Amino acid sequence: MRLNSLFRIASASLLLLSGVSLAQDASPDLVKRGEYLATAGDCSACHRNPQSGQPFSGGYAIQSPMGMIYGSNITPSKSAGIGNYSLADFTAVMREGKAPGNHYLYPAMPYTAFAGMSDEDIHALYSYLMLGVPADDHPAPETHLPFPFSFRPVMAMWNLMFLDKSAVPGSDAAAGSAERGEYLVRTLAHCSTCHTPRNGMMAEQGDRFLSGGKVGSWSAPNITPDAKAGIGDWSVTEIETYLRTGALHGKAIAAGEMGTAVQNSFSKMDDSDLQAIARYLKQVPAIGGGDRKAPAVAPASTPLSAIETGMKDDINDYVSADAMSGAQLYNGVCATCHASDGRGTHDAQHFYPSLVGSSAVLAADPANLIMTIAEGVDRNTAAGHAFMPEFRTQFSQEQLAKVANYVSTSFGNPQHAITSADVSQTLQGESGSWLIRYAQPLTIAGAVVAVMVLLWLIYLLRRRRG
Repeated sequence: MRLNSLFRIASASLLLLSGVSLAQDASPDLVKRGEYLATAGDCSACHRNPQSGQPFSGGYAIQSPMGMIYGSNITPSKSAGIGNYSLADFTAVMREGKAPGNHYLYPAMPYTAFAGMSDEDIHALYSYLMLGVPADDHPAPETHLPFPFSFRPVMAMWNLMFLDKSAVPGSDAAAGSAERGEYLVRTLAHCSTCHTPRNGMMAEQGDRFLSGGKVGSWSAPNITPDAKAGIGDWSVTEIETYLRTGALHGKAIAAGEMGTAVQNSFSKMDDSDLQAIARYLKQVPAIGGGDRKAPAVAPASTPLSAIETGMKDDINDYVSADAMSGAQLYNGVCATCHASDGRGTHDAQHFYPSLVGSSAVLAADPANLIMTIAEGVDRNTAAGHAFMPEFRTQFSQEQLAKVANYVSTSFGNPQHAITSADVSQTLQGESGSWLIRYAQPLTIAGAVVAVMVLLWLIYLLRRRRG
């Protein structure tokens, strides 16, 4: 028994030392490759420290249907980070969602996508995190979800049902090829994490791959090449442009989590990889369901003389903000940048996008339009700084609904009205599946039933003996 214990300790020590050796022996090129992979995987988005700004120190809060999940410290700190991880430990995290000590992760960390990464890419990423990132001993907040989600071993059963650990080919495919694009989309870029709908157990619906999903209060649109519901009318070059800059004028503007992905990840990737992603997206099966294209008759320009500005010549006739219509609020606050006809404005230094034709304005789900108005846009790329102020604190929900409704029906589809209830529901965020919403009472009810059955069986057994 004692020899077995010593053997286990020796084996664990050898694994740790071999992992450290693999990192220390890594060439500068391998570490550099790992840095690029960390960018392609947008690791800093969830693992950054919101207080210090350190990209891998952890602490970023992720709102999930189950509760708040905090990104962990993935610097090589031995006390607060992954400094004691061997390569085998790191591989288990990436492929199985399992940290040392059988500590199961939640799929908010997209190991369901990273599981398909090649051994070489995992090794390179591990080498970069161990050798190219400064250690930060500041511990990230611990995640405490309500019962039953706090019982992490339940994830072992979830993984057994839904985790596909098979490798995705294409990591070494030709630069710019659709094969390389498939590898990136399905693994590092983890596009399906947001853009694929989920079932009642919060697992991705494989047969609806990239057909759209919910991310908190935001809606991740359909990015299949469907002509009506997806991006079938986007060219490969247009997809590249959107990923690089976050803007495709007259079609889409990246905000929310996609804006973050563009800023931290896509805009810093090689042009060949963006081209590869674009080529692959044009080849995935098109999935319909909803039409977010402009109506046959485009919105007409409103004559300037007919615009409601909310301002009067006589100060006694001034209209308060609460009493303003959506048109008055829009033309008083938004038209300076987006123009009274919603077609945008530009000068030598600034280009303000058109709302006419925008995917957020045309979408049947008003979430992205509402959230863009509420939270604004603040995105930095090599193409420049895209900024729109947030109006959540400036508008009441009723005013926000008026503006969103005016934009939707005037510059998008007149049939797509937006109500105060839509705004309230969107700002509240996605509540997840019915199973997530009622998991706690169902678990408690199940436990009560089990106890009652057990007591009944004990009663019957005692009665027989008596």
